[in-house]
Amino acid sequence: MERYGLVLEGGGTRGVYTAGVLDAFLEYSIEVPYVIGVSIGAYNGAAYVAKQKQRNYKVYRSYANDPRFIDYKRIFRGKSIMDSKFIFDHVNSEKYPFDYKKFFKSSQSFVSVSTDCNTGGPAYFEKSKYTLKDVDNIIRSSCSLPFMTDIVEYKNKKYLDGGIADSIPIRKAILDGNQKLIVILTHPKGFEEKQGWYSKVSSVWYKEYPKLTESLKNRYLHYNESLQLLEVLEMTGKAYIIRPKHKEMSMIEQDVEELDKYYDLGWKQGIEEAERIKSFMQDMAV
Repeated sequence: MERYGLVLEGGGTRGVYTAGVLDAFLEYSIEVPYVIGVSIGAYNGAAYVAKQKQRNYKVYRSYANDPRFIDYKRIFRGKSIMDSKFIFDHVNSEKYPFDYKKFFKSSQSFVSVSTDCNTGGPAYFEKSKYTLKDVDNIIRSSCSLPFMTDIVEYKNKKYLDGGIADSIPIRKAILDGNQKLIVILTHPKGFEEKQGWYSKVSSVWYKEYPKLTESLKNRYLHYNESLQLLEVLEMTGKAYIIRPKHKEMSMIEQDVEELDKYYDLGWKQGIEEAERIKSFMQDMAV
């Protein structure tokens, strides 16, 4: 049997689309044996591995406007706009508990991607190599958006969002032995990343981490290269891509109705694609 994997990109609150697709996968009992996620893709992927349908959707809806999570006024107090630690300390343990036991008991491999601030390169954390007490810090580091959240320290190293160094980790998935991939993107077809405003301020904002600032400046190039590789994999039958058909949403969306629409879009597309995904997986087994 050919080994196959599921690749999940980030995208801030656009990840609610991915949550919808993955909930459809759970509804149709589609279990991909290898899962790798970046940023909010890692957060969604972990819930998928733990088989917690609609759990992340509820988190998106409940905290989109909660000042304990996001508050632009904090910047005037010298603090980060988003408090990701609140999500992991409060939400994961109290409001919408994450099922750590199911996560670790699952036979699915799970890899989350962070960016090492000192090297500017990707750090890959495999579920089989860490323990329950490490989960929150590892996945939080993958989700820590630059300029918006604090740097995360873990085992004497400092990390930020995995999307800086490896936005669509298809190469890592292939290196790990997956010959065919199911990839969930959060932008419609035809999207091309542009050099962001952050390229001009990163060297000042993160002056202590010159290699990190270099990765931030070149992120758009690496992202577009990954998209080009993905097109080749799709044309050769080695990748099955699911992406929003029409709608585009901002990275930080606080309109709950918009979040509902984007989740519903993912859910409906996941349902529509379910049988084709199953066929794609069966073809791999031939």
